[in-house]
Amino acid sequence: MRSKILLILVIAAVIFSSCTGKAPVSVITSTTTPTQGNPPTSRPPATLKTASLAPTTPVPAVTNAPPAQNGFIDPVKIDSGYISGALIGESGKEVTIYKGIPYAAPPVGDLRWKAPQPPASWSGVRQCVEFSHIAPQPLVTPGLTQDEDCLYLNVLTPAKTTAEKFPVMVWLHQGGYSQASGNEAVVNLPRLPRNGIVLVTVNMRLGALGLLAHPLLDKESPNGVSGNYLFLDIIASLKWVQSNIAVFGGDPANVTIFGLSGGGAKVTQMMVSPLAKGLFQRAIAESGTSIIPDSPAATLNDVEALGKRFFTKLGVDNSADPLKSARALPWQQILKADLAANPSGSGLAIAAVDGWFLPDTPVNIVTSGKMNAVPFIALTSLGELAGTSPTGIYPYIPAADAWVLDALDKAGVKGYACLFDYVPDKWRQEGMTAVHTLERNYVFGDWDNQSAWTDGYYSKFSPYLPSLVKDPGLNEVDRKVSETMMAMWTRFAKTGDPNIPGLASWPAYQASTDRYLYINEALNVKSGFSALPEMK
Repeated sequence: MRSKILLILVIAAVIFSSCTGKAPVSVITSTTTPTQGNPPTSRPPATLKTASLAPTTPVPAVTNAPPAQNGFIDPVKIDSGYISGALIGESGKEVTIYKGIPYAAPPVGDLRWKAPQPPASWSGVRQCVEFSHIAPQPLVTPGLTQDEDCLYLNVLTPAKTTAEKFPVMVWLHQGGYSQASGNEAVVNLPRLPRNGIVLVTVNMRLGALGLLAHPLLDKESPNGVSGNYLFLDIIASLKWVQSNIAVFGGDPANVTIFGLSGGGAKVTQMMVSPLAKGLFQRAIAESGTSIIPDSPAATLNDVEALGKRFFTKLGVDNSADPLKSARALPWQQILKADLAANPSGSGLAIAAVDGWFLPDTPVNIVTSGKMNAVPFIALTSLGELAGTSPTGIYPYIPAADAWVLDALDKAGVKGYACLFDYVPDKWRQEGMTAVHTLERNYVFGDWDNQSAWTDGYYSKFSPYLPSLVKDPGLNEVDRKVSETMMAMWTRFAKTGDPNIPGLASWPAYQASTDRYLYINEALNVKSGFSALPEMK
């Protein structure tokens, strides 16, 4: 029975790590072309042949320039020291971006497979103008590099002085629990922040480096548990936001976490963990959830069993000190073993009910009324549903979201459901539906930069359209849809209510009416959200 449950868990992990409906590793090609205003780093990509036992993220240039004296936001002083960023965006509409800010110490050496620790401080002004490394994973977006030293985030702010108090939106990236990053060009565009929010995009540990559990790790942990480091990293980043975001003109008392696919699963994990309580005030999950009624959940023992087999795969299980031996291995060897043990590409990517980060299963936490109940938006795309296209790979999400939304309603907290169904003109003419992740470009304001659309990424979601044209046919309607979604998302971040005068009235979800917002060129309110998987 346990082997069957673990098989189900691994399949679930594969589903969330795949943003293609095919081979999960292809998700990393989502931003193969740099977007204007966000030049890639010039560092060569890491390879599995290169050992990396120490932090290798280049330390940004540190100067002794004095902080700004006239109230302008740059440079700013965070807990670790002064940092400086760069202006990006259209003339007169610039935002300041700070790339590669360390929110925790590099999780290398003795800190591998431990909870995140505070970052080291520095003197002078650290130039945060290049993206950091991203977490080790099967494939890397060209222009980005990977390394175990990956606990960095990026901040984009429209603020001019630290006296401003913009709402904060923290992006948790897609790719399940084993792929992608917060450094993708499209999620670091200036247009969403220009709607009056401070945007934070986060990197965290992934795969075996982020989720491995083992009895030996339990013994050295002050909490007596292991695994779930990926989620502890997210919590550390949210604590960093609480301590530092005010200097960027952000309001630490008004934080929205949002994410897509596996990022939606990360968002909902935060909603059920007591360790994240009070660190955010609103949440948005797009096409992803970790709260699925009637689904199995991995116990700590289950994930530890995987960890013990993983140590055997590494050849360290019989050494005098298996932990020391495993920590001495280069991360490339860890990644290689992870992928060999999990050839689907998902890696060791399972969250554990450990009694600490997750004191119970997500479903039981919701049922018992112990969820971090905050205003919530749940989004599903039409092309993800069974019966709408061959890529209907997430038909269970609307019913699961509706169950959570109903629980929030019973707790007196407003939630909102929506279905995304807009496709650029030329692609819709070819018969393409709103495939998985398509709304991301609209949420981040990429309605005109075709380099972010034509790299072949979306054709991977449309295997039934082999002739999919490179040019999606972006026009003023795409701009309208994008600006509408950015306005609703940021309005929700500001107030907990996405409604804007002049647009369709988006009702809060109630099971009795089952209403949701249908997002296309026009906005309409419809009924039957929980039954969407049954569409034919």
